[in-house]
Amino acid sequence: MFAKFKQWIVGLKDGPVDWEELEAQLIQADLGLELTTEILADLRTQTVSAATIRAAAADRVRRLWPSAPVIPSPVPGRTEVWWLVGVNGAGKTTTLAKLAHRFNQARCKVHLVGADTFRAAAGEQLTVWANRLGLGHSIGATGGDPAAAAFQGVASGLTAGADLILIDTAGRLHNKEGLMRELAKVRRVIAKQKEGAPEQTLLVIDGTNGANALAQAREFHAALGVTGVIVTKLDSSAKGGVIAAVKREIGLNTLWVGQGESLESLTPFDPVSYADTLVGGLGGTGTKLP
Repeated sequence: MFAKFKQWIVGLKDGPVDWEELEAQLIQADLGLELTTEILADLRTQTVSAATIRAAAADRVRRLWPSAPVIPSPVPGRTEVWWLVGVNGAGKTTTLAKLAHRFNQARCKVHLVGADTFRAAAGEQLTVWANRLGLGHSIGATGGDPAAAAFQGVASGLTAGADLILIDTAGRLHNKEGLMRELAKVRRVIAKQKEGAPEQTLLVIDGTNGANALAQAREFHAALGVTGVIVTKLDSSAKGGVIAAVKREIGLNTLWVGQGESLESLTPFDPVSYADTLVGGLGGTGTKLP
């Protein structure tokens, strides 16, 4: 995470550094315009060096979370419905399996619902995961109505006495109004099947998508009322700054991060560790900026 910015800081030489270049580096690290502007404002009040750049960025990121976000957890004996939404390729189905594994290990009875009726292999993929984990599951017919698949899946989970019903949905481009309206319909029918559901609307975003992931979070939240974010693929080329940008500009907490392919590679988000990893170890020898 943040590797390119770290390298830029370490490579600073004595002498003036262009403020516009510094701004560009922060934005390219996916911190977003608002957080970048605040960091630059802090730096303009002091003598700036590599160390103070690091300190200002770390301080602003840490201040986004006065306390750690509450990570939701189902309560045995009280059914909750969670559904995962996001664009194509973000890793929703695999993330759903990781969540199922986590709560199955915690002795919650989990039921999986496949409401991705567009992708032919989606139902097969979810069935493989359900069988591997030994979980009940309900799969919508390919080409069918995703709202009907969700409705029937929740009914099956309730009948089975599940503590947690996890619903997978088809990837939707956040800028396609018709597709987003269809997701809103899915949400409405879930609520008809169980009052108060879904208890969690979890947006899965690919950490390598940067600024586009911020746009996704903005549109999905406006359409569906997202309750939390899961950021995937932070083990690859992701800078990780999007986590801070989503918090600063939209107010949404990241709840889990995915850093691998194994079922255990989904971990609760820790803002202290995140801030330290994001901007820690920048080094530098005190380059001053005019």
